[in-house]
Amino acid sequence: MTATHHYSGDEWEQYCLLLARRHYGADQVQEVPARHGGDLGIEAFTFCGRAFQCYAPVEPLSTAERYEKQRDKLSTDLRKLSTKQKELQRLLGDVKIDTYIFLVPIFDSAQLVQHASTKSEEVRSRNLPFITENFKVTVATDANYAKERSEILERATSLVDVVPTPPGDVDSWMEGNSQLAETALNKLAKLRLSPSSGRTYLEQLVNQFLDSENALDRLREKYPDQWEAATGSRVRKERKLVLEYPPGSTNSAADVTTIVRSLKDELSRQVPALDDSFIDAMSWGAIADWLMRCPLDFEFSESAS
Repeated sequence: MTATHHYSGDEWEQYCLLLARRHYGADQVQEVPARHGGDLGIEAFTFCGRAFQCYAPVEPLSTAERYEKQRDKLSTDLRKLSTKQKELQRLLGDVKIDTYIFLVPIFDSAQLVQHASTKSEEVRSRNLPFITENFKVTVATDANYAKERSEILERATSLVDVVPTPPGDVDSWMEGNSQLAETALNKLAKLRLSPSSGRTYLEQLVNQFLDSENALDRLREKYPDQWEAATGSRVRKERKLVLEYPPGSTNSAADVTTIVRSLKDELSRQVPALDDSFIDAMSWGAIADWLMRCPLDFEFSESAS
Protein backbone atom coordinates (compact mmCIF):
# COMPACT_ATOMS: atom_id res chain seq x y z
CA MET A 1 0.00 0.00 0.00
CA THR A 2 1.24 3.50 -0.84
CA ALA A 3 0.07 6.04 1.73
CA THR A 4 -0.90 9.50 0.48
CA HIS A 5 -1.01 11.02 3.94
CA HIS A 6 1.72 11.05 6.57
CA TYR A 7 0.02 10.42 9.89
CA SER A 8 1.19 11.56 13.27
CA GLY A 9 1.20 8.83 15.89
CA ASP A 10 -1.98 10.12 17.55
CA GLU A 11 -3.81 10.57 14.23
CA TRP A 12 -2.97 7.03 13.15
CA GLU A 13 -4.05 5.56 16.49
CA GLN A 14 -7.42 7.32 16.42
CA TYR A 15 -7.99 6.28 12.82
CA CYS A 16 -7.15 2.65 13.64
CA LEU A 17 -9.55 2.67 16.57
CA LEU A 18 -12.29 3.94 14.26
CA LEU A 19 -11.59 1.07 11.87
CA ALA A 20 -11.66 -1.48 14.71
CA ARG A 21 -14.91 -0.15 16.19
CA ARG A 22 -16.64 -0.22 12.83
CA HIS A 23 -15.37 -3.71 12.03
CA TYR A 24 -16.01 -5.42 15.37
CA GLY A 25 -18.68 -3.14 16.84
CA ALA A 26 -18.17 -0.17 19.13
CA ASP A 27 -19.27 -2.13 22.20
CA GLN A 28 -16.80 -4.92 21.45
CA VAL A 29 -13.63 -2.81 21.37
CA GLN A 30 -11.94 -1.68 24.57
CA GLU A 31 -9.40 1.12 24.22
CA VAL A 32 -6.35 0.94 26.51
CA PRO A 33 -5.13 4.51 27.23
CA ALA A 34 -1.42 4.68 28.05
CA ARG A 35 -1.52 8.03 29.85
CA HIS A 36 -2.55 6.64 33.25
CA GLY A 37 -1.04 3.28 34.14
CA GLY A 38 1.67 3.08 31.53
CA ASP A 39 2.00 1.59 28.09
CA LEU A 40 1.06 -2.09 28.16
CA GLY A 41 1.99 -2.89 24.57
CA ILE A 42 -1.55 -2.81 23.19
CA GLU A 43 -3.79 0.12 22.38
CA ALA A 44 -7.08 -1.76 22.26
CA PHE A 45 -8.52 -5.25 22.40
CA THR A 46 -11.77 -6.95 21.51
CA PHE A 47 -13.70 -9.34 23.71
CA CYS A 48 -13.31 -11.97 20.98
CA GLY A 49 -9.53 -12.08 21.40
CA ARG A 50 -7.97 -9.48 19.09
CA ALA A 51 -5.32 -7.05 20.34
CA PHE A 52 -4.23 -3.95 18.43
CA GLN A 53 -1.03 -1.98 18.34
CA CYS A 54 -0.92 1.01 15.98
CA TYR A 55 2.35 2.50 14.80
CA ALA A 56 3.13 5.32 12.37
CA PRO A 57 6.82 6.27 12.14
CA VAL A 58 7.75 9.75 11.02
CA GLU A 59 7.88 9.73 7.22
CA PRO A 60 9.33 9.88 4.64
CA LEU A 61 11.45 6.75 5.04
CA SER A 62 13.06 4.24 2.74
CA THR A 63 11.70 0.68 2.79
CA ALA A 64 14.72 -0.49 4.80
CA GLU A 65 14.43 2.35 7.32
CA ARG A 66 10.70 1.77 7.70
CA TYR A 67 11.19 -1.94 8.25
CA GLU A 68 13.77 -1.37 10.97
CA LYS A 69 11.53 1.04 12.86
CA GLN A 70 8.49 -1.23 12.52
CA ARG A 71 10.52 -4.29 13.53
CA ASP A 72 11.92 -2.59 16.62
CA LYS A 73 8.52 -1.22 17.66
CA LEU A 74 6.88 -4.62 17.29
CA SER A 75 9.62 -6.32 19.30
CA THR A 76 9.42 -3.75 22.08
CA ASP A 77 5.65 -3.97 22.45
CA LEU A 78 5.46 -7.76 22.26
CA ARG A 79 8.06 -7.95 25.01
CA LYS A 80 5.61 -6.08 27.26
CA LEU A 81 3.24 -9.04 27.12
CA SER A 82 5.71 -10.70 29.48
CA THR A 83 7.13 -7.76 31.41
CA LYS A 84 3.63 -6.34 32.03
CA GLN A 85 2.01 -9.74 32.54
CA LYS A 86 0.28 -8.97 35.83
CA GLU A 87 -1.15 -5.65 34.63
CA LEU A 88 -2.36 -7.22 31.38
CA GLN A 89 -4.00 -10.12 33.16
CA ARG A 90 -5.97 -7.71 35.35
CA LEU A 91 -6.81 -5.64 32.27
CA LEU A 92 -8.01 -8.50 30.09
CA GLY A 93 -9.90 -10.49 32.71
CA ASP A 94 -11.33 -13.58 31.04
CA VAL A 95 -10.29 -12.47 27.54
CA LYS A 96 -7.55 -14.53 25.89
CA ILE A 97 -5.67 -13.02 22.95
CA ASP A 98 -5.30 -15.19 19.88
CA THR A 99 -4.37 -12.48 17.34
CA TYR A 100 -2.11 -9.49 17.82
CA ILE A 101 -2.72 -7.03 14.97
CA PHE A 102 0.13 -4.63 14.22
CA LEU A 103 -1.48 -1.80 12.23
CA VAL A 104 0.81 0.42 10.15
CA PRO A 105 0.12 3.01 7.41
CA ILE A 106 2.67 1.52 4.98
CA PHE A 107 3.61 -2.17 4.83
CA ASP A 108 6.17 -2.96 2.13
CA SER A 109 8.63 -5.49 3.55
CA ALA A 110 8.32 -9.27 3.55
CA GLN A 111 10.93 -9.30 6.30
CA LEU A 112 8.38 -7.77 8.67
CA VAL A 113 6.10 -10.78 8.12
CA GLN A 114 9.00 -13.10 8.88
CA HIS A 115 9.75 -11.14 12.03
CA ALA A 116 6.11 -11.32 13.11
CA SER A 117 6.14 -15.09 12.59
CA THR A 118 9.26 -15.47 14.74
CA LYS A 119 7.77 -13.32 17.47
CA SER A 120 4.54 -15.32 17.40
CA GLU A 121 6.48 -18.46 18.28
CA GLU A 122 8.35 -16.64 21.04
CA VAL A 123 5.15 -15.39 22.67
CA ARG A 124 3.48 -18.81 22.46
CA SER A 125 6.51 -20.41 24.13
CA ARG A 126 6.10 -18.21 27.21
CA ASN A 127 2.76 -19.86 28.12
CA LEU A 128 1.21 -16.60 29.24
CA PRO A 129 -2.22 -17.12 30.85
CA PHE A 130 -3.98 -14.61 28.58
CA ILE A 131 -2.46 -15.93 25.31
CA THR A 132 -4.01 -18.83 23.38
CA GLU A 133 -1.99 -21.76 22.06
CA ASN A 134 -2.79 -20.58 18.50
CA PHE A 135 -1.58 -17.03 19.11
CA LYS A 136 -0.26 -15.21 16.04
CA VAL A 137 1.00 -11.76 15.13
CA THR A 138 -0.28 -10.24 11.90
CA VAL A 139 0.80 -7.07 10.13
CA ALA A 140 -2.01 -5.02 8.58
CA THR A 141 -2.84 -1.65 7.01
CA ASP A 142 -6.20 0.02 6.57
CA ALA A 143 -6.51 -1.93 3.30
CA ASN A 144 -7.42 -4.92 5.47
CA TYR A 145 -10.51 -2.96 6.49
CA ALA A 146 -11.49 -1.65 3.06
CA LYS A 147 -15.23 -1.46 3.78
CA GLU A 148 -14.71 0.35 7.07
CA ARG A 149 -12.13 2.65 5.49
CA SER A 150 -14.60 3.68 2.79
CA GLU A 151 -17.31 4.35 5.38
CA ILE A 152 -14.98 6.55 7.41
CA LEU A 153 -13.59 8.49 4.44
CA GLU A 154 -17.05 9.08 2.97
CA ARG A 155 -18.11 11.09 5.99
CA ALA A 156 -16.58 14.27 7.33
CA THR A 157 -14.08 13.65 10.08
CA SER A 158 -13.12 15.84 12.99
CA LEU A 159 -10.02 17.67 11.76
CA VAL A 160 -9.86 19.60 15.03
CA ASP A 161 -12.03 19.36 18.13
CA VAL A 162 -14.37 22.19 19.06
CA VAL A 163 -13.43 22.74 22.71
CA PRO A 164 -16.22 24.37 24.78
CA THR A 165 -15.31 27.81 26.11
CA PRO A 166 -15.66 28.12 29.92
CA PRO A 167 -18.57 30.44 30.94
CA GLY A 168 -16.14 32.70 32.81
CA ASP A 169 -14.23 33.33 29.59
CA VAL A 170 -17.44 34.43 27.88
CA ASP A 171 -18.16 36.96 30.66
CA SER A 172 -14.59 38.25 30.55
CA TRP A 173 -14.71 38.65 26.78
CA MET A 174 -17.99 40.57 26.88
CA GLU A 175 -16.64 42.87 29.60
CA GLY A 176 -13.48 43.49 27.63
CA ASN A 177 -15.44 44.13 24.42
CA SER A 178 -18.39 46.03 25.90
CA GLN A 179 -18.84 48.28 22.87
CA LEU A 180 -19.22 45.31 20.52
CA ALA A 181 -21.57 43.60 22.96
CA GLU A 182 -23.67 46.77 23.25
CA THR A 183 -23.95 47.01 19.47
CA ALA A 184 -25.21 43.44 19.28
CA LEU A 185 -27.67 43.96 22.16
CA ASN A 186 -29.14 47.01 20.44
CA LYS A 187 -29.72 44.94 17.32
CA LEU A 188 -31.21 42.04 19.28
CA ALA A 189 -33.64 44.48 20.92
CA LYS A 190 -35.33 44.73 17.50
CA LEU A 191 -36.22 41.05 17.65
CA ARG A 192 -39.07 39.50 19.62
CA LEU A 193 -36.84 39.03 22.67
CA SER A 194 -37.09 40.53 26.15
CA PRO A 195 -34.00 42.41 27.42
CA SER A 196 -33.02 39.48 29.65
CA SER A 197 -33.58 37.00 26.83
CA GLY A 198 -31.53 39.18 24.51
CA ARG A 199 -28.62 39.15 26.93
CA THR A 200 -28.79 35.38 27.33
CA TYR A 201 -29.07 34.96 23.57
CA LEU A 202 -25.97 37.11 23.03
CA GLU A 203 -24.00 35.21 25.69
CA GLN A 204 -24.71 31.97 23.87
CA LEU A 205 -23.72 33.54 20.55
CA VAL A 206 -20.45 34.82 22.03
CA ASN A 207 -19.83 31.34 23.41
CA GLN A 208 -20.17 29.91 19.91
CA PHE A 209 -18.02 32.74 18.52
CA LEU A 210 -15.17 31.96 20.92
CA ASP A 211 -15.53 28.21 20.34
CA SER A 212 -15.31 28.69 16.58
CA GLU A 213 -12.44 31.20 16.66
CA ASN A 214 -10.35 28.90 18.84
CA ALA A 215 -11.14 25.94 16.58
CA LEU A 216 -10.29 28.01 13.50
CA ASP A 217 -6.92 28.91 15.00
CA ARG A 218 -6.14 25.20 15.45
CA LEU A 219 -7.43 24.45 11.95
CA ARG A 220 -5.14 27.11 10.50
CA GLU A 221 -2.12 25.54 12.23
CA LYS A 222 -2.85 21.95 11.18
CA TYR A 223 -4.78 22.29 7.90
CA PRO A 224 -4.18 25.74 6.36
CA ASP A 225 -5.93 24.82 3.10
CA GLN A 226 -9.12 23.83 4.94
CA TRP A 227 -8.90 26.98 7.05
CA GLU A 228 -8.63 29.14 3.94
CA ALA A 229 -11.62 27.42 2.36
CA ALA A 230 -13.74 27.75 5.52
CA THR A 231 -12.97 31.41 6.18
CA GLY A 232 -13.34 32.22 2.49
CA SER A 233 -16.80 30.69 2.45
CA ARG A 234 -17.78 32.74 5.50
CA VAL A 235 -16.52 35.97 3.90
CA ARG A 236 -18.46 35.28 0.70
CA LYS A 237 -21.62 34.73 2.73
CA GLU A 238 -21.04 37.98 4.62
CA ARG A 239 -20.72 39.93 1.38
CA LYS A 240 -24.12 38.66 0.21
CA LEU A 241 -26.01 39.18 3.47
CA VAL A 242 -27.70 42.42 2.40
CA LEU A 243 -28.69 40.88 -0.94
CA GLU A 244 -30.01 37.63 0.52
CA TYR A 245 -31.56 39.16 3.64
CA PRO A 246 -32.50 42.78 2.79
CA PRO A 247 -33.80 45.17 5.49
CA GLY A 248 -37.24 44.11 6.66
CA SER A 249 -36.75 40.43 5.88
CA THR A 250 -35.19 39.55 9.24
CA ASN A 251 -37.09 40.51 12.37
CA SER A 252 -37.19 37.41 14.56
CA ALA A 253 -34.90 34.83 16.13
CA ALA A 254 -36.32 32.30 13.67
CA ASP A 255 -34.94 34.38 10.81
CA VAL A 256 -31.50 34.23 12.42
CA THR A 257 -31.76 30.44 12.49
CA THR A 258 -32.57 30.51 8.78
CA ILE A 259 -29.35 32.44 8.10
CA VAL A 260 -27.36 29.96 10.18
CA ARG A 261 -28.87 27.04 8.31
CA SER A 262 -27.97 28.65 4.99
CA LEU A 263 -24.36 29.22 6.08
CA LYS A 264 -24.09 25.64 7.36
CA ASP A 265 -25.29 24.33 3.99
CA GLU A 266 -22.76 26.50 2.18
CA LEU A 267 -19.89 25.41 4.43
CA SER A 268 -20.84 21.75 3.97
CA ARG A 269 -20.71 22.17 0.20
CA GLN A 270 -17.57 24.28 0.04
CA VAL A 271 -15.56 22.47 2.75
CA PRO A 272 -16.85 18.88 2.96
CA ALA A 273 -13.91 17.85 5.16
CA LEU A 274 -15.39 19.78 8.11
CA ASP A 275 -17.56 17.84 10.54
CA ASP A 276 -21.00 18.92 11.78
CA SER A 277 -19.88 20.23 15.18
CA PHE A 278 -17.26 22.50 13.60
CA ILE A 279 -19.69 23.80 10.97
CA ASP A 280 -22.39 24.42 13.60
CA ALA A 281 -20.06 26.40 15.90
CA MET A 282 -18.59 28.36 12.99
CA SER A 283 -22.04 29.29 11.62
CA TRP A 284 -23.41 30.53 14.93
CA GLY A 285 -20.09 32.22 15.65
CA ALA A 286 -20.40 34.10 12.37
CA ILE A 287 -23.80 35.44 13.46
CA ALA A 288 -22.22 36.82 16.64
CA ASP A 289 -19.43 38.42 14.63
CA TRP A 290 -21.85 39.98 12.14
CA LEU A 291 -24.07 41.32 14.90
CA MET A 292 -21.18 42.96 16.72
CA ARG A 293 -19.95 44.60 13.54
CA CYS A 294 -22.01 45.98 10.66
CA PRO A 295 -22.95 43.14 8.26
CA LEU A 296 -26.12 41.94 10.03
CA ASP A 297 -28.98 44.08 11.33
CA PHE A 298 -32.70 43.73 11.79
CA GLU A 299 -35.80 45.71 11.00
CA PHE A 300 -37.68 46.84 14.10
CA SER A 301 -40.89 44.87 14.48
CA GLU A 302 -44.00 46.50 16.01
CA SER A 303 -44.74 43.20 17.73
CA ALA A 304 -41.31 43.01 19.35
CA SER A 305 -41.46 42.80 23.13
